Amino acid sequence: MKTIYTILCSLLFASFASAGAVSVAAKPDSEKKPGDKTKPDVTRAYWLNVRVSNSTATKLDGVTLKWALYSATIKRGADTISVEKSGEMKISVDANGRYVDVATPKVAFTMIPYHTVRKGRSSQVVEASGKKYHGFHVQILNGTEVIGEAVSESVKKELK
Repeated sequence: MKTIYTILCSLLFASFASAGAVSVAAKPDSEKKPGDKTKPDVTRAYWLNVRVSNSTATKLDGVTLKWALYSATIKRGADTISVEKSGEMKISVDANGRYVDVATPKVAFTMIPYHTVRKGRSSQVVEASGKKYHGFHVQILNGTEVIGEAVSESVKKELK
């Protein structure tokens, strides 16, 4: 009986030890795309720079990095949050504190800010519209098991 208890405790400890051994750090980056100066629309490309660290003694070979960029649809009184683009890629991370840096593809977010258009002696109000960047969610999967994760605060609130 004592042997079974010892085995169960060691398995439980091993699962907790491996769960925190892979860390994920994601940093969003962006660039403004050049556009027509006569139009009010703003297009900005966003992507993630992700660092996956492996402090285990075994190499992570062929794990899946799953990512998503979220957008906020701009409409007065009815902003909605949704996945703008997502994807997956296979990565490998050497053991014993090694890391790998990965950049996701660029995703364009286009919005038209609230502005006025002059028509003769009067002006017309144009409401804000389009989509703006809202946040990200990154997971490292070994099969179906999540072994590392990074979520922006804005998306974390939405996922609750």
